[in-house]
Amino acid sequence: MKGFLSLKTFTLLTFIFLSSHANATTTNMWTQSTESDFSKGVTQNVSVHSNGEIRLSPKTEAISGIKGAFVWSITADLQNKVFVGTGDPGTVYFIKNDSEAVELFKSPELYIQSITTDKHGNLYAGTAPRGIIYKIDNKGDAAVFCSLPVPYIWDMAVDDDSNLFAATGNEGILFKISPDGVPSIFFDSPETNLLDILLDKHNNVYVGTEPNGLVYKISPSGQPEVLYDAIEGEIHTLAMDSLGNIYAGTASGAQAQVPVASTAQPAVQTGVVTPLFKDEKAWDLNLPQELPMAQPAPMQSQKPAAKDAEMPPKATGFPTAPNYVYKISKDGIIQKIFEIGQAFILGVSMDTLNNLYVVTGNNPGVYKICADRTSSSLLNIEETQVLCCLNTNNNELYVGTGNFGKVYKIMPSFVEEGVFASKVLDTTSLSNWGCIYWEDLQPEGTKIMLSTRSGNCEKPDHAWSDWSTSCTSSGEKITSAPARFIQYKARLQTTNADITPALKTVSLSYLPKNQPPKIVNFTIDKEPSAASQKTPEPKTNGKAEPKPQISASLKPHHQIAQKNIQWEAEDPNNDTLQLIIYYKGTDENAWKVMDKNTQKKGSFTWDTLRLPDGKYQIKLVASDEPDNPPETALSAESTIQPIIIDNSRPIIKPINTAMGTGGRCVISGTVKDEYSNIIKVQYTLDGQEWISAYPVDGLFDSPEESFQITTKPLSPGDYTAIVNTFDSEGNIGIEKVLFEVK
Repeated sequence: MKGFLSLKTFTLLTFIFLSSHANATTTNMWTQSTESDFSKGVTQNVSVHSNGEIRLSPKTEAISGIKGAFVWSITADLQNKVFVGTGDPGTVYFIKNDSEAVELFKSPELYIQSITTDKHGNLYAGTAPRGIIYKIDNKGDAAVFCSLPVPYIWDMAVDDDSNLFAATGNEGILFKISPDGVPSIFFDSPETNLLDILLDKHNNVYVGTEPNGLVYKISPSGQPEVLYDAIEGEIHTLAMDSLGNIYAGTASGAQAQVPVASTAQPAVQTGVVTPLFKDEKAWDLNLPQELPMAQPAPMQSQKPAAKDAEMPPKATGFPTAPNYVYKISKDGIIQKIFEIGQAFILGVSMDTLNNLYVVTGNNPGVYKICADRTSSSLLNIEETQVLCCLNTNNNELYVGTGNFGKVYKIMPSFVEEGVFASKVLDTTSLSNWGCIYWEDLQPEGTKIMLSTRSGNCEKPDHAWSDWSTSCTSSGEKITSAPARFIQYKARLQTTNADITPALKTVSLSYLPKNQPPKIVNFTIDKEPSAASQKTPEPKTNGKAEPKPQISASLKPHHQIAQKNIQWEAEDPNNDTLQLIIYYKGTDENAWKVMDKNTQKKGSFTWDTLRLPDGKYQIKLVASDEPDNPPETALSAESTIQPIIIDNSRPIIKPINTAMGTGGRCVISGTVKDEYSNIIKVQYTLDGQEWISAYPVDGLFDSPEESFQITTKPLSPGDYTAIVNTFDSEGNIGIEKVLFEVK
């Protein structure tokens, strides 16, 4: 079987490799193989893992009977009995028969913020916002255990001698409470809040803090040391694995006010509705406005100079930076093992196999981080927050939510069936479908089947085809109708709750319907003629000043005869294009090839010196034949309006001379060009400066012009006059005349 899987994988990868080098309308391959690819799809009872695998999700059950808006805390005793602390009002529930929450104790407080048990089966419930701890014995009798001079009891833990440790706020004090309920200050930190607490087997105490994001280790004698100072301002939750490594989750970002009650005066103010949570996050908890809330007081957002310093309220909103889970090894090495954006990490818990579970709020989620550092999302949560989590000794995971208060039990076994639906692929045009390929792991008793559907609108609706018959083996032909859009669905099944199949890679091939190329631009640039006007250019003083252009008449003729042809073409299928430029005389039938290339954007210099004078047409043909069979190849063409090719000099007819009055000579004649307008006449006497002459009709506007030149008064003697004429294509006609002044 292992050899078969290797061969199938090799065949698939080879096909993908070849297809990725194939041309666009020959074959396209759409492949999904990473967490990023699969995370864009829709999951139902399946989990997407960080290594790019889709697996069945664990079985999940909702615990009935919870009436509070928030489940703040969960704990279990040595017999795996699970207890839940909720609010509002603060109530303790016992999970009966692993399925139903039964009310155990209803306190007069707003919130049961933390709960824990000792080895004798006693349950301790810490409350907010008046800092009272209740003790519920194993018979269900409840009484006030002690009342602390703080508003918040964020977390609690019991050591081997049944001493209760309470992490509190907002004075940052760690209390040690004796078995008979007598409190003492065990550690008075410089922090505002001690948010989470755990003990190791040596009774060392670990706490996470706010606002400076510290992890403290306090020895049994009360000696503190900082294990880690995080960049984030809040270490919200802690866990420890069987090897003694610490895991710290952060919950930093936008924060807000918290209700605080004075310990000396526990009066309440009706109708004040503000979010309540460990780090004062501005979550809309949907608290009923008619319920009494404690008088709000702002908490510190910077490192406090003094604990009683007055600070402004914190801003509201989502986290502005990612939050992390840090692993702090026994030898002090710090590693980031989990990152999440736009969410607070509100709880972490370990199972007996050293897998870490993480729950988040604002962007609610439940995640599993395996010992090999791969991670996956376990559960799609409808509630706004996942506030806490707990693993029991039999590896059942309980999670508590807020808005609304619910408890879910996630078991170590897998569901029988799950479905993954991919995102919709847009092939940009009507496409025919090839085969669907996938790579998977299917242990005995498991199965993976894939099906497809297609349509011509981006969002699947009733106009789409139905899901096709399921494919059970990789490489089967896709039977969905030709269309522009396609989607696949994977169905995973198992008959053994302890194992799951894994889908690793999915690829489907398609052939878009060929579409013709498009010529975006096709032009020919002519050199500026001698009659070009001067073009103003801006100067630094803000005034326009003319900048003379180089006249065509001053350039070598071989440069003037070179025409610059430019083009730009594109293809909807991204095919390779064959571009051919043709030319022909307007009196000819056959097109002649000027240039061939495959550049979709480029230029070509056309040398016209050896062409006969006349009118010519230029045509560009763009064809996608390089990527398509001749019978399906398509093309587009564009023709430029006829242009003049004129490499011949204007002809000057015999020049006449006559003597005028005052020693002046009158030189007259006619100049004619076959194809171009005459644009200029100049003359010089005996090689002196060149002097311009005007046509008889006063305007250069035709291929034939008459001119008459009257020289300045001349002294008696022999003279040589040279006349130059220019046409619009830069050709120069030359003629000479000799005359005598007596």
